[in-house]
Amino acid sequence: MALRYKLGRGEGCSLLIDEDSISIEHAVLFDFEDHLRIEDVSRNGTFLERKGVRRKLTCFAVEKLQDDDLLFFGFYQQPFPAKQLTEVIRNLRHPVGSQKIRCPVHGVIYLESKKCPLCPK
Repeated sequence: MALRYKLGRGEGCSLLIDEDSISIEHAVLFDFEDHLRIEDVSRNGTFLERKGVRRKLTCFAVEKLQDDDLLFFGFYQQPFPAKQLTEVIRNLRHPVGSQKIRCPVHGVIYLESKKCPLCPK
């Protein structure tokens, strides 16, 4: 099961970015054992730059990140390297608490304290 972390400028986020164009809850990061995934939940967008091409992530769609990806949040132009973000996430001790979440594989919404009903047991 993946650990879930919120990124944004709100107090309930695991990763805080104090910038006006960053939403209170801007993105959700899912830490799987071998990779990181991201879901944009913002109004101003999350942008992924891969191999020199920057594109806006589709809101509420989960994207698998590669080590050489760069992420941009809102209108904040400082890049966040995916590899560095993965290291920061893995050093955090407190993921988001039990709430309703979306399975990054199936898209099913369920309580974090439970398992996705479609994932293998």
